[in-house]
Amino acid sequence: MKPTQKQYIIPSEHVQSYVEDGIKKLGVMIEETYGPSGKNILLDSKKANNPDILKSGSKIIRNLRTANPAQNLILLMLEDSFQKINSTSGDGTKTFFLITSYLILNGFKYILQNSHALETKIGITKTINYALAILQDKSIPITTKEFWNKVIERYIPNDDNLQFIFKEAFEKIGKSGDLKIKTETGKNSDLIIERGMQVNRGFFSPYFITDVEKMVVNFENPYILITSQKITIEDGVLLNLLEPIIYEKRPLLIISPEIEEQALSSLILNKVNGILDVAYIKVPQVFNADKTIFEDLALYTNAKLINSFRDWKAIQRSDLGQAEKVLLTKTKSIFWSKFTNQEKAIQKKCQELKQQILISDSDYENEKRENRRKNLSGATAIINIGGVTDLETYERRSRAELGLIGAKACLYEGVLPGGGFSFVHLSEEVENWSRSNFYGDALTGSNLVIKSLIKPIQVLLTQEVDRSTIIPKYLTSIDEIKKIKDIYTSYNIKDHKIVSILDSGILDSFKSIRLGLQTSVSLTYSILSIASMII
Repeated sequence: MKPTQKQYIIPSEHVQSYVEDGIKKLGVMIEETYGPSGKNILLDSKKANNPDILKSGSKIIRNLRTANPAQNLILLMLEDSFQKINSTSGDGTKTFFLITSYLILNGFKYILQNSHALETKIGITKTINYALAILQDKSIPITTKEFWNKVIERYIPNDDNLQFIFKEAFEKIGKSGDLKIKTETGKNSDLIIERGMQVNRGFFSPYFITDVEKMVVNFENPYILITSQKITIEDGVLLNLLEPIIYEKRPLLIISPEIEEQALSSLILNKVNGILDVAYIKVPQVFNADKTIFEDLALYTNAKLINSFRDWKAIQRSDLGQAEKVLLTKTKSIFWSKFTNQEKAIQKKCQELKQQILISDSDYENEKRENRRKNLSGATAIINIGGVTDLETYERRSRAELGLIGAKACLYEGVLPGGGFSFVHLSEEVENWSRSNFYGDALTGSNLVIKSLIKPIQVLLTQEVDRSTIIPKYLTSIDEIKKIKDIYTSYNIKDHKIVSILDSGILDSFKSIRLGLQTSVSLTYSILSIASMII
């Protein structure tokens, strides 16, 4: 029998001190690095020869571990929760840590030591929901190119001209176009635009290859047959279709869910003997998403989709689609459209998909629709991020990818004034509402939320010490902010000036705020529910 490692139980009366100590230690570092005046953390990662310099909240939380295993368990809970915020909205880890830490540290007093803790939790939950409803109403949609460029400047690092490259990319593919980021050490960052519709299926047989060195099928100006029927030669339809195409000496690409062995052999013989440049792509119709590939390809290439045996029997050369160019590899195929008059029909279909996304509650289906829409638009921007060393290139790419997530989060749910400005106005409005709707312990819970929302801007303002006045600067600044009513304004912490969010770029996505507040409440309840710990 293998010996088991000993574990220790930390009883409930000691849990609070471990949680508080861990959160306070992390809180000191978060506050030191927070905002435009924040400093960096020097980390000995133990995994590399060179130390790391950190300012990102998610990286600090991920790397911080103490000598106390009980505190490390709490830090792991924080890391998991805030990593999800970072990966889905690309922003706000530090801000929502400050809110969460305030709720947790004060929650020990008002929730754990209160016999009416349920009422306090109800006050917290309802207040957060009300706050989010207000913020959603105030969120500003991105409707102009200038506004979108300001968002890019807010989120994308300006190293190696990246802001200009990202602006150019979205100019060519649209705000919601398909954009991929790659790395290329030793070179400057650049942009490549690939146009064409892509299918994640390649040539069915290597006998169809036209370029043996590159192992690809490359067709110029081919005809394209798209059918949901099984390809067969017994009825003579395929042979009758091939004859005039052979004389025209144009390539033919056939796409279907299934092909008869005799028909496949016939196509291969024509190709090998140099009679006809032909290729076959098999797209099994297992899922609904597979069926839409035929519809989208038919639309993109101006082909008639042959869906029935009756259509198959009546097929003519005019029913075939066409493309300027087609490139097939073993695993994927790319089509470049030939018809400019198809653009209106494609745009109409993309708009239909966009409307379906807006009214659907299914994340899975919406993801499929969004991929279809991007694929039909037929353009992909590839940004190669460069750098002198691998370390510089990786670090630059990491910041650009995170920034891209943050920028796209602004597209989906709009933006709000940044720098804690929205929370200041929100706290005043929520406070008036809570006094009218709560009393007792529920009001206590609501007040916890209101005070936690002010915490981030208090930290920012206390970093700017004004020794010429006895009154703390953050108190006078908060009073000034509360007087502003224009939703397009924010507050510049460094200069203590009211500025336009369009000119300054001081803004946050509503999505990051929504996810952050929801995560803060959930995490608070989870940590405060801990009775004992086993380490």
